[in-house]
Amino acid sequence: MKHIALSLLCACSAVLAAKAPVKSEPFTIRPTLSATVLPAAALPITVDARQWGVFTIAEIVPHGSLVKKDQVLVRFDDEDYLKKLRDAESAAAAGKLAQANAEAEFVTAEKSLPLQLQAAKIKAEEAAEAWEYFKSVRREADITRANLALKQAELRLDGEREEMKQLEKMYKADDLTENTEEIVMRRQRESVKAAEIGLSLAKLGHKRQMEVTMPREAVTLERDALTASVAIKEQEQNIPRALELKRIALEDARVNAKRSAENLAKLQSEKNLFVLTAPADGYFYYGNIQDGRWAPGDPAKALTVLAPVATRRPFAVVVPGNAAMVLESTVDEATARSLKSELAGFANFTGRADVSFPVKVSSVSGTPGIDGRYRVTMSGQYPADIPLVAGMTATAQVIAYHKADALTVSAKALNATNEGGWEVDVEESDGVIKHVPVKRGMTSGEKVEILSGLTKDMQVVVPGA
Repeated sequence: MKHIALSLLCACSAVLAAKAPVKSEPFTIRPTLSATVLPAAALPITVDARQWGVFTIAEIVPHGSLVKKDQVLVRFDDEDYLKKLRDAESAAAAGKLAQANAEAEFVTAEKSLPLQLQAAKIKAEEAAEAWEYFKSVRREADITRANLALKQAELRLDGEREEMKQLEKMYKADDLTENTEEIVMRRQRESVKAAEIGLSLAKLGHKRQMEVTMPREAVTLERDALTASVAIKEQEQNIPRALELKRIALEDARVNAKRSAENLAKLQSEKNLFVLTAPADGYFYYGNIQDGRWAPGDPAKALTVLAPVATRRPFAVVVPGNAAMVLESTVDEATARSLKSELAGFANFTGRADVSFPVKVSSVSGTPGIDGRYRVTMSGQYPADIPLVAGMTATAQVIAYHKADALTVSAKALNATNEGGWEVDVEESDGVIKHVPVKRGMTSGEKVEILSGLTKDMQVVVPGA
């Protein structure tokens, strides 16, 4: 049964595999690279604005135009910018005036507020003194004065009445004419009546002063003293606060004035960004050239009149007329690992496969770009009869590796071992299959270079061949 199973296994292997001899032949790795002609150095055109964010194209030179140094490339619409600039100028002027006013108010407050506090203290002292004097001296003095005035009115009436009695006695005893007596008596009676009225008024005044005027004055003086006392405490708290508020307002005014001035200066510094000129003689290209790639893309296609341009990002370049041209390409990781500086090859421009020219690898990036591809830069001896401009495309083939008599096998013949090595199945002359460890070299397509372990014309098993 064991021999039958082995026979069946060999029969199945014969169906699924074939034998191929180990060959000794020239072995070359020649990757093909799609490349673009780009300048070794390009001058980016950027709107380096940080204050104003809207730049709309009013005029733009056509893509690929030959331009002279200082020639206008792009002119942007500045109508809204000029309005904003005028607003910023007004704000800066207003901020300066507001600062001057705040400084004047603070100086005045520094002088006037302490005076207000001093006046409040004086007023409080006077009110307290008036109330204390009223209680201790003036109230009794006013009462005495009022009583005295009332008493004088009573005495005046008594005097007038007494004088009238004496006149009546006198006129009965003398020989004066009746007319004269009547005149004197009439006058005296009027004096008595006036004294009676004066006494009546004095009584009314005395009563009002005792019952109304003096009590009201006492209340007023007491209230004034209390109010002034409270006011001085408020002033002692509020005046320092008011001065501090003036100081804060002054600082705010200074900050606002400084900011307004800075905003104006920033806007003014961007005034020249609305007209961009060529930094050198050369060609004007839409899009950006960066990291060995010319990226026109959709943004570059949108560079038309009335279209906006993003700030602080190159949207075009000027390729100097004397700029050195190189071939730029991006390759996958496997191809990048096979390339290095100074490797040579040849290239053809697109549409001119009949003309080849030598190229040489200048550099290979050690790290991939964000798309996972590696940058390769090549120099070339360009044909004189083909005008060279940035943006032209070419196909380059670089000889990455060459060996005149390498031993090669099909990549399908190699099997990985558990130890991390490689082996192939070799059929010996008696038909027995033997596992042979090998050391592999470079790979080119379906062929693998064998550095050791095999000799020419050995028969290796190629599964699936």
